[in-house]
Amino acid sequence: EQAPGVLATVTATLARGEKLLALEVPAMSNARIIPGDLAIPGVPARTLAMAACAGEYESASLVILPVDDVSGLLVTPSDLTCDAGTIPAANVDVKLVKVWYQAGRSIGDLKHKQLVPELLVNDDALVRVDIEAGANYLRSTAEDGTETYMLASDPNPESGHLDGVRPIDADTLQPLNLPALRSQQYWVTVQVPDDAAAGEYSGALQIASAGAEATVVPMTISVRPFALEACPLTYSVYYRARLVADNQPTITSEGRSEEQYLAEMKHLQSHGVLYPTTYQGYDETLLPRTFQLREEAGLPSDTVYTLGVTTGAPASQEALDALVGRVEQYIALAKEYGCEQVYFYGIDEAKGDRLAAQKAAWRILQEKGARTFVACYKGTFEAMGSLLNVAVLAHVPDPVEAEKFHGVGSRVFTYAFPQVGPEESETFRRNYGLYLWQAGFDGCMDYAYQHGFGHVWNDFDSNRYRDHNFAYPTVNGVVGTVQIEGYREASDDVRYMATLLTAIDKCEDADAKAAAQAWIDDLDVSRNLYEVRAEMVAHILACKGLN
Repeated sequence: EQAPGVLATVTATLARGEKLLALEVPAMSNARIIPGDLAIPGVPARTLAMAACAGEYESASLVILPVDDVSGLLVTPSDLTCDAGTIPAANVDVKLVKVWYQAGRSIGDLKHKQLVPELLVNDDALVRVDIEAGANYLRSTAEDGTETYMLASDPNPESGHLDGVRPIDADTLQPLNLPALRSQQYWVTVQVPDDAAAGEYSGALQIASAGAEATVVPMTISVRPFALEACPLTYSVYYRARLVADNQPTITSEGRSEEQYLAEMKHLQSHGVLYPTTYQGYDETLLPRTFQLREEAGLPSDTVYTLGVTTGAPASQEALDALVGRVEQYIALAKEYGCEQVYFYGIDEAKGDRLAAQKAAWRILQEKGARTFVACYKGTFEAMGSLLNVAVLAHVPDPVEAEKFHGVGSRVFTYAFPQVGPEESETFRRNYGLYLWQAGFDGCMDYAYQHGFGHVWNDFDSNRYRDHNFAYPTVNGVVGTVQIEGYREASDDVRYMATLLTAIDKCEDADAKAAAQAWIDDLDVSRNLYEVRAEMVAHILACKGLN
């Protein structure tokens, strides 16, 4: 339904002698913007406007549509300034949204190959897409700088097409060439400094191309006059990768060099995921380095959720004693790095007798000062009760289940709502944000940051599941996705709600207090979340007397 409007805008752009137009589109959206499809859900980008609090990351998106062939297209942000100060251009991250072939929308959909906007990259050429063949090719950069492209969409898990691949994205946004009427989506993220003063900051995005006058899109960000509360929910994700002994980079979901590990911890921290799990087993060298790298990345060290030591279901006193020894050893080392509480994983998704067989292990772990957590289903509370300290419940958050665990002093997280996989920023924002808060849950621990069921860069080489990726590994860093951007916005929505609740508690204006509480009581979390965020802000300002 948007196509006629876009075509009219293209005609007007041609009439003005301009080579391209810029369209603003929602960043948090499940709409798929595919090059060549003019049904773009956007409007002319007269001003790219954002609003955020100090210390917050906020994203916007625009689509560039050339009406004639363009070469050397490059988007460059300026500083954002106002009387109160400056947000430097270095805090404005611009990424290309790379469209490539993926297997389907759900994690079990292996047969519906489709073009999907997913990767947030600096260099469009990191992945080449052959439309005629329906194939992806991943660039590999050898240590001597030689570049080759390797097939990254072969359904044969034994093909070896990606053996030894070394993907490396560019350090900065790279120019690209676009043919006429082939759109390119960009993702713009502003990191507001922690000490930024409130005010209306203005700047611009310059869209330059060879042989043409630059197009300038004004950009503004309103820094709000209040601070966000810390997130009251725990945001976690199953993080499978372990440090490797030789410290060499690996392009799998299972191993990391220190450089890769640190890059991914920083990526998680910047997306509000402060408590990723660890699969690192006990090791006097590698386990301490994980604690050190997490601290360097800015992650809190007070709590760790580990699958590096799991409880199992010891069937003898000897096995139970051995488990206790491993647990005490792990706790002692963790305490050296400031960790006050260690959670140990049970048997994944166990039911019936297999679930109940863990009772002795969980009970003695709690007696030794440890805590338990595990992915599970309804019925787990009736079987295990307070022996489970954090229940990571699958699928739709059920307030009744939350109340059960809360009644014995335990917490409840969610996962698989959906499982990591679908390239849908809006879905992850909606399901893991205010929906979760409204259900009375304490956090989320989705699966997984990365899990390659074949090669982690090939979505087609498994007969079981699509790969579960919030991000993709490179030799020296990480390539993000639109879906983890939604996970961050979910956390931020909950932070705004926490800020509103605090403002209500301290509000001295009876009318503003009553209006805000009534709004919360009537909140429908299925509504447009941009509107919900704006309404929360309005009530915060009213309760603080800042409107």
